[in-house]
Amino acid sequence: MTTSQNEFLYRMSSTLRSGLAEALAKVNDLYRIEELEDYMDIPDSPIEHVKAALAPLVAQVNDFQDYAETVTGRMELDLQDVDIYALLDGVMTIADQWIESKGGIALEEDIPENLPTIEGDPARLSQALLNYIHNAVKFTGKGAVAVRVAREADRILFEVSDTGIGIAEEDQEKVFEPFETILADRDDPRLGMGLGLKIVEHIIALHDGETWFESKAGKGSSFFFTAPLSTKEFRILSDLACSNALPSLSFSPSSSPPAPPPLRPLPPPRRRS
Repeated sequence: MTTSQNEFLYRMSSTLRSGLAEALAKVNDLYRIEELEDYMDIPDSPIEHVKAALAPLVAQVNDFQDYAETVTGRMELDLQDVDIYALLDGVMTIADQWIESKGGIALEEDIPENLPTIEGDPARLSQALLNYIHNAVKFTGKGAVAVRVAREADRILFEVSDTGIGIAEEDQEKVFEPFETILADRDDPRLGMGLGLKIVEHIIALHDGETWFESKAGKGSSFFFTAPLSTKEFRILSDLACSNALPSLSFSPSSSPPAPPPLRPLPPPRRRS
């Protein structure tokens, strides 16, 4: 898309999001009207139908807005030290609801103790992880979706794996491309806008992290991203490495001090292709 087309997409999505937000606010105002109490929280009530119809539209327009911010360079981060456990608590609460709603699959987690803080935007990192989980739930008919977290040398690794349909080798180049899908049936109810993973890629790139995946058709998929340790945590880690690398030295005043051994650098982050 050209620069002018990207700008148009940004303006259009901004207008739609503002309009939908106002419509949703008006629907929520109906819950405060005493005369309508009998229509509240009833599955077949007109109010619930309107609210249910607005929900997917809001989600789709939010994706368009985030993608437009991606291609126009408008997305910004609110960087801070992020408590991984607090972030995961909110993410897993939403994931539990998706799993329960779909049924037939289990949600597993492998989260070690004593994880350090990371530097990032907690809202955007939650969004990235939820996009991974949402795709995993959507494309898994039975089995499990697993969320794993691991500490590496100077970063934290997040992984979402599933036992779903997997991705054929010839389709893998499409995965992080906008508006692409691996689904051949255009009427498949799982068909989305093809923007979620592109948004994840951009969010993680803004965090100086990496995104990648591993998958085989019929064997499920694993999606990964990394986020750097906070500056404070990385400084502590570096100080410890240096203190362990340099032994104490002793020499007599009349002799020349021996040359210190070379520093042992931190192991480089593992990379996956």
